[in-house]
Amino acid sequence: MKVLVTGATGFIGRHLVAALLSRKKAIRILARNAEQAEAIWSPGSLEVVQGNLGNALTLGDLCEGIDIVFHLASGSFAENDKTGEAERLHQKVGVEGTKELLRRAVRAGVKRFIFVSSVKAMGEGGSSHLDEASPELPQTAYGRGKLAAERVVLEAGRTYGMHVCNLRLPMVYGSDGKGNLPRMMAAIERGWFPPLPEVKNRRSMVHVNDVVQALLLTAENPKASHQTYIVTDGCTYSSRQIYILLCQALGRSIPGWRFPAGLLRMIAKAGDFAGWVLKREVPLNSHVLYKLMGSAWYSCAKIQRELGYRPRYSLETALPEILKALCLATLHQRSLALTPDRREEGK
Repeated sequence: MKVLVTGATGFIGRHLVAALLSRKKAIRILARNAEQAEAIWSPGSLEVVQGNLGNALTLGDLCEGIDIVFHLASGSFAENDKTGEAERLHQKVGVEGTKELLRRAVRAGVKRFIFVSSVKAMGEGGSSHLDEASPELPQTAYGRGKLAAERVVLEAGRTYGMHVCNLRLPMVYGSDGKGNLPRMMAAIERGWFPPLPEVKNRRSMVHVNDVVQALLLTAENPKASHQTYIVTDGCTYSSRQIYILLCQALGRSIPGWRFPAGLLRMIAKAGDFAGWVLKREVPLNSHVLYKLMGSAWYSCAKIQRELGYRPRYSLETALPEILKALCLATLHQRSLALTPDRREEGK
């Protein structure tokens, strides 16, 4: 059995490929830069095809001989874009790229196609606890692109009788992840992050290894065909709880005072105005504050019930490995920064 993975060099993709290699699967990956991709894994451990989903001419016979496609590739464009450019790019890369991949998969006789989507395809729902039956009201270009791509995947499954499945993910954490959580940890460590107030918001997240578990389940279980599933770690977190967990993991005392929510909103409004004047996004504006203090709360009951998915990690249990990886990455960056000086000293 041979597997194709798009987005294999990304955070989730690297973990999925590692799991597939441990299962002795034959793997082909699509990468924009073959040389960089080949440097990640042992020589000869997998096949690398250089190409871009936004350019069909680069794809060749990408799906020939493939049994399962894991489609993780996704464009990364500014969420707060007001020009419509992000909408256009998500349509081209996310939707049209998925259509092109499906055309090639159908032509090559691929049996199963698993698409990694996002809970943003549904919207965030405020204080509501959302599941797969909730209305789909995406609020961003990214979310609208993901929802459109999901529909393309399901339509292809109905039309051609292919096993297809969509997985909707919230924020994903893990030992070598990048994004808001490591940035928040770094800011707390440096004393730059304000002690957040308790606003009783609720947010869902998921560990990258649990995402891999869900990907393998949806590819292997016939019940997953033509389904869409939300995947979380089964916990909900307020922003204040996340702040406290990060402080504890870093060994930092939790301040006895809290930054007032009203003052944060005032600063965010000022940030909106500053961004409008400067024509660029500033560190704190209403968009950033909503991501920090708003609710985005989802249920993974369906995939637990139908496929036997069982989350094995929570943010609290994963933080030691995340912190260790963050420290190692920081030390590595510092050693690279010192290398030229050391060379000078040796002359």
